[in-house]
Amino acid sequence: MTLRWQAWFTENWGLKLLSLGFAVLLWMFVVGEKRSEISLTVPLELTGVPADRVIVSPVPEAIRIRVNGPRTLLAAIDPDKLRVTLNLDGIQPGISAFEILPSRLNLPRGVDVTYISPSVVTLEADRRVEKVLRVKPRIRGAPAEGFEVATVQVEPAEVKVQGAERALRDRKEIPTEPVDITGATGGVVQPVGLALPDPTVRPVDVSTVRVSVSVREVVAEREFLGVPVEVGPDGGRVVPPEVRVKVRGPLRIVSKLTPEDLRASPEPGGPGVARVLVEAPPTVEVMEVAPQTVERLPPEPEDLPPPAPRPAPAGENAAPTSE
Repeated sequence: MTLRWQAWFTENWGLKLLSLGFAVLLWMFVVGEKRSEISLTVPLELTGVPADRVIVSPVPEAIRIRVNGPRTLLAAIDPDKLRVTLNLDGIQPGISAFEILPSRLNLPRGVDVTYISPSVVTLEADRRVEKVLRVKPRIRGAPAEGFEVATVQVEPAEVKVQGAERALRDRKEIPTEPVDITGATGGVVQPVGLALPDPTVRPVDVSTVRVSVSVREVVAEREFLGVPVEVGPDGGRVVPPEVRVKVRGPLRIVSKLTPEDLRASPEPGGPGVARVLVEAPPTVEVMEVAPQTVERLPPEPEDLPPPAPRPAPAGENAAPTSE
């Protein structure tokens, strides 16, 4: 054993002395080199999150640090290769705190960490659950003037989502992103996304739904008084001479109607009671006529044309003859 130790000291003693000298020089260079300090931003990564857990608290994207050391070592640090990793395997619902130790940074020896922010990362976890929610379609804007929304439908009517238990516990429906119907005069069909109510909530089956909006013209009713009843080419007169007419149709047309746009007349026939017929413009429906009947009468005597003059008898107006 003694010979072995003697051989270790005596064999290749020149090479060993040279190595020792090089190590001493390197140590003196590192110790004697001027030190410096730099700031770094190190990304924070979470790993090992259980499938039935979800982090509900804000998570810092990065850790800010300041390190001190010889300039040679600091220049050798590659910021793109630095990471702070937190393993959350086994994390339970509630709040957990993780201290960011310098050993997590994997920095070269001789480099000291002088500042870490945040030095403690606090995370809150919750149970991950699944739930089926009713989809609530949303619309934005208004149809063109004179039009209104008739129906709003969405397909599928329900979706399955997953997320934090506290975010879904009392929720029964999930809204869609709004569908713009500004100026629409017909149907609007548009695929839209879901307006997720919480950052932890994610759709399971589908991420978009189809919203169908049907638009129709606004229908209005209007009543006209004193609509004259036409007598017709046969002459005569009707009692009463005017009726009340109630119509129904598109607002853009009904709002511009006048009594002259309605044509009332008794049904064809002779003197006596006759039903009143009313003609309206296209797309306008006659809802009510009052009274529904009028009495057709012959013309008044003063309305009759004067009698034609009777021809004189023969010889009555002849000039006298002399004997």
